[in-house]
Amino acid sequence: MELDKIAVTVRPRTPWEAIDLGFTMARAWFVPLWLLWLTLALPIYLLSALFLSEQPIWVIVIVWWCKPAYEPLLLFWLSRALFADKLGLAGTLKQAKKVIPGQLLANLTWRRFNPNRSFNMPVTVLEKLKGKARKKRLAVLGRGQQAGTWLTIAGMHFEIILEVSFVFLIVIMLPEELRWLDLDNFLFNPGRLEQWLQHLGDLLAMSLIAPFYVAAGFALYLTRRTELEAWDIEIAFRRLINRKQARWSGLSAAALLLLFCGGLLSGGYTADATAAELDVREAKTTIQQVLDDPAFGKHKQVTYWKFIGADDQPDAHPEDEHWLVKWIVQLMEGFAQGFAAFGKGVLLMVAGVLLAWLLYKAWANRAFLVIGSLSSARQNRKPKPATLFGLKLESHSLPDDIAGACRQLLQQGEIRQALGLLYRGVLVALLQHERLAIPDSATEGECVERVLAVCPADQGAFFVRLTRLWVAAAYGHRLPDAQLVVGLCGEWEQLFGGVSGHVE
Repeated sequence: MELDKIAVTVRPRTPWEAIDLGFTMARAWFVPLWLLWLTLALPIYLLSALFLSEQPIWVIVIVWWCKPAYEPLLLFWLSRALFADKLGLAGTLKQAKKVIPGQLLANLTWRRFNPNRSFNMPVTVLEKLKGKARKKRLAVLGRGQQAGTWLTIAGMHFEIILEVSFVFLIVIMLPEELRWLDLDNFLFNPGRLEQWLQHLGDLLAMSLIAPFYVAAGFALYLTRRTELEAWDIEIAFRRLINRKQARWSGLSAAALLLLFCGGLLSGGYTADATAAELDVREAKTTIQQVLDDPAFGKHKQVTYWKFIGADDQPDAHPEDEHWLVKWIVQLMEGFAQGFAAFGKGVLLMVAGVLLAWLLYKAWANRAFLVIGSLSSARQNRKPKPATLFGLKLESHSLPDDIAGACRQLLQQGEIRQALGLLYRGVLVALLQHERLAIPDSATEGECVERVLAVCPADQGAFFVRLTRLWVAAAYGHRLPDAQLVVGLCGEWEQLFGGVSGHVE
């Protein structure tokens, strides 16, 4: 390791300053780090999507779980770039066989949920330590180190924020006339397309956070080594040595000649022999006189509080305790500290999710939080569509007895008109009772999805069968049997009976 070539200023830093240094490195080298992450993660995403196309949720779970397989190569590139050895994308990928497989099984299993993963990774990837040597090294480096855990928690929250922002961006950027996505369905009842869009946002969010996460963990590792191994002092000494060598090399031959001549003309100077002839007592006296001088010694009085009380039976010295007791105490202390850090992280995550949910509910119900909320909400509600795919939906255009009117049309042989009247009756009934919200641009399929989302199972099943028959008659000119439509009229009276066409 050539510390003279390091690209950052080596000095003692607090953990938060180290994380800031890592973020600075990630910003400076973001493009190669981002491309490296995508080069490894994108093939896994595509393969998972190919074999699990019917289960999109498992695709993104697999990509997320395999994060420890992508990050070591980013760390390897950073360790080379930090010492002025920037590898290309192809050159770095050639090192993947040496960098990634090391302890990959452990990283994907029992170490997968280690919140300090970014800080521990350099010990595995760069120092290549295993087993007990790795544990001892991490015990020394990680003493009093909790910033890596908080870095993982913050990274998770930023990934969630980026994913939700991606979803909102898609919904907001779509024009009202072409809006085929509903925010509530997108977040809480997504279809296949919505799920794939959400997972694409997950992949993009993970790829954007990964360079900062790896670089910040690496910076924490470097800062800890600087603190333990005094890298800053070593670099300072090396610079002093280089400066001395430069000065000596700058002496000219003329200066050396002058020094040599001066030595010849000095006339054989010899040191005073009295100093060598001093005995030990005289030397001690002389040294004491020198140390008594104010320039060499100072006395300083310090006042502090000290507890002078003592227990009747003082505690035993730690050296007198049995080694098993010491081990159990250390184990319990380490477990308690780790559990406390984990509990803090879980508590913050739960609080963040709860706060996000409350903000969302407040935004969704913002119309009811003002004075006169009910009336203002009705005034601000979008008007109901007057027509849908050629069918009038005004309440005054329907007869009072929809089922009876359909039977009369069937006796006259008007099967298509009877089906259309039943279909319009269902939509108007749901719209008038404010159970359904349909945009003007909705299709028959979208109407089915919205009815199934808000209506009971029996009404939803009736509307599905009615829509299928109506579409076949309206667009395919395939009229159903009249008795089948008569049965639909009976079901209409059971499910939507009593609905008047003139109810406002």
